[in-house]
Amino acid sequence: MTLLLDGEQIRGKNIKVTANLRIEEDDLSGQSSNSAAAHKGFKPKTLTVAMQVRFQESADLRSTLRLAEATDAGGKAKVYRIVNDTAQAFGIRQVRFSDNFSAREDDSLRAWMVSFTLVEHLSVAERVESRRPDGDATAQGPGGVSETEPGQELTAFEKVLKRVDEALA
Repeated sequence: MTLLLDGEQIRGKNIKVTANLRIEEDDLSGQSSNSAAAHKGFKPKTLTVAMQVRFQESADLRSTLRLAEATDAGGKAKVYRIVNDTAQAFGIRQVRFSDNFSAREDDSLRAWMVSFTLVEHLSVAERVESRRPDGDATAQGPGGVSETEPGQELTAFEKVLKRVDEALA
């Protein structure tokens, strides 16, 4: 399977990519057997990569490790454009190395068993959350009707609703 990060191929044998989507929720059942749960959102998707790198191809391991250690100008982990069938199927376009990078010797195969985790950068959930307006609290008058705070402008639609509300009152 092909795995490219910013156009640089990750070289190894038997590359296996596992995609994960974590869905956060809280149990609302208390001490009962109820199955109620509160949806808390989707966490960024992750890709776990497992592969073998033969001992005589140690340059391939160093090359992958160099990508994992790379940082941008601000000292943060470098973000890569990814090309991989599993990543594409999960809608992942950009990733960064996260959690763990390991290489374990396997003497019988004369190779390292390499594994690492890539986490989605600017996931769909992050983009949706960043587009949501801040949940600022509004003052409520009698009957739960929202009142604007002093100096706060109403949108055109809110102005129409206010006129309709006043006409009905």
